[in-house]
Amino acid sequence: MAGALVPRERLGWSLNAVALGALEGGLLGVIVKNQFADAASPLAVSLAVAAVTGAPAFANLSSFLFAGLALGRDRARVLSGLMALIGACLLFMPLAQHDAAGLILLTLLTVVARVAWSGILTVRATVWRANFPRGLRGHVTARFERLSSLVVGSFSALVGLALAWSGGAWRLLFPLAACCALAAAAVYRRTPVRRQGRLLQAEALGEGRRGLSLRAMAALLRRDRDFRRYMIGMMVFGGGNLMVLPMLVIQVVDYFQLGRMQQVLITSSLPVLVLCFTVTFWAARLDSRHIISYRVVHVWNFVAMEVVFGLAVATHQPALLWLGAALMGSALGGGQLGWNLGHNDFAGDADSSVYMATHVSLTGVRGLVMPVIGVAVVQWLEQLRPGLGAYAMVFPLALTLAGSLWFVHLYRERRRLGLPL
Repeated sequence: MAGALVPRERLGWSLNAVALGALEGGLLGVIVKNQFADAASPLAVSLAVAAVTGAPAFANLSSFLFAGLALGRDRARVLSGLMALIGACLLFMPLAQHDAAGLILLTLLTVVARVAWSGILTVRATVWRANFPRGLRGHVTARFERLSSLVVGSFSALVGLALAWSGGAWRLLFPLAACCALAAAAVYRRTPVRRQGRLLQAEALGEGRRGLSLRAMAALLRRDRDFRRYMIGMMVFGGGNLMVLPMLVIQVVDYFQLGRMQQVLITSSLPVLVLCFTVTFWAARLDSRHIISYRVVHVWNFVAMEVVFGLAVATHQPALLWLGAALMGSALGGGQLGWNLGHNDFAGDADSSVYMATHVSLTGVRGLVMPVIGVAVVQWLEQLRPGLGAYAMVFPLALTLAGSLWFVHLYRERRRLGLPL
């Protein structure tokens, strides 16, 4: 059955990938920074950049609500409705005018679309757990991520090319992305979920229904020590990573003053395309080991990326930005796999959605805070001395390095205790 489901999944997520190409944080950050630069104060525009680049993360604060919405309902129909909502947001985004109201409208629609995508990720985790066995899950996910990243990177590059040709040309391409999201909703509406009746019964008897509140998620973290410690590492490590993109957008526009096509390629298209070619490498490692053992290798890719970006800005070498973007793609390839599937190494069938909801809600907390902190650090350093903001990349690097060392500690502890690695 897993093999029979792959073609439908491939079609659905390929169509979704076009919509995600339009919603890429780096792409939208470049659009906001260039097209709305005169719509509001520089600080307000920078905060909007932080919002659209951080939306993929902080939208996850709504995940536990979607986990509750899905209980007792056909999972495929819930996913289909959320895909249709994304399509509606993309249809309205080109209507944003070049003024403060337009900036607010574009930012709000981005957040709503990303909240819907957060719901899709939360519900999809249960569907993929049911439809694909543990030994194949990473491999199948990698296939979808590979195809999706190729489409996302290509579409974001197409929008970048349109921006280079004419600043407002992006408005012509977003309706196409909207139509693809609506088509994906139609495709996914009748996707079967293996043993869905048994799954709903397990949720009713297990912790699923009780787990859909902040209090219950806090109780889960108190009860499961291993998962709690994993989440601590993700908060520190992931917090550093989420500061990088808004900083990078500001620096490639203001500091390096690159062309619009180059801005989109560095912040969006190149990382996503590199993800396409590296996700298989990471999938093979995820399928064969515990998430802690996986993270202890994967985290250093992010550290290397931030070191290269820091050197690029500190030495004013634009060529290093391309290397950093390639490292970002590899890091994101492994990161998406671990983020989507890592909680399964702690969860059972009845409470997997609760673990996922807890995981992505905590991602939302750091996504809400860290991009704003990153932008604030750049602005603060620039106020101290013009040009000093170029060294702001030290802050996310310090957090990412601390989180990486924490995962090394967790790995050594598991090995000493003889736990599965």
